Amino acid sequence: MPRTIKASLLFFFLSLCASAIFVSHHVRSQVSPPAPHELFSVVEKQLAAFRAADYSSAYRHAASEVQQKFTMPQFEAMIRRDYVDMTNAQRIEFGFVKIKGSAAVVQVFFCGADGSARSFLYSLIAEGDSWKINGVQVMQNTPAGQHSAGLRI
Repeated sequence: MPRTIKASLLFFFLSLCASAIFVSHHVRSQVSPPAPHELFSVVEKQLAAFRAADYSSAYRHAASEVQQKFTMPQFEAMIRRDYVDMTNAQRIEFGFVKIKGSAAVVQVFFCGADGSARSFLYSLIAEGDSWKINGVQVMQNTPAGQHSAGLRI
């Protein structure tokens, strides 16, 4: 095959790839980000499942990456061991929300009956047409009597 044909084919495929990159970027930028209440709803549904001890339902709100990392029994054991404050909270409040493409971070305060609060950062990821919880990071505790700057739910 002559060099000019090889070069032309290579140029054609590189141009095709570049066009695909530009089109996919344009399509992604046109998709509107979710309203914060959509993200809050995912967190609330998982928390309701935790409170009802319905760990299989809570597990369905976890991202596929989390489900690959933990089996359902391991997930339940982790929640019971490390996140008991989530199931015992008197109320929750939402703080800041940051959305970047198909990823989001939501600050959640778990308020106890004594007025204390624990702060968590929820990482969410868009999977298909829904949002899933990809991770939870414990933040600082708020002493009793000190109000958090969250949205009361």
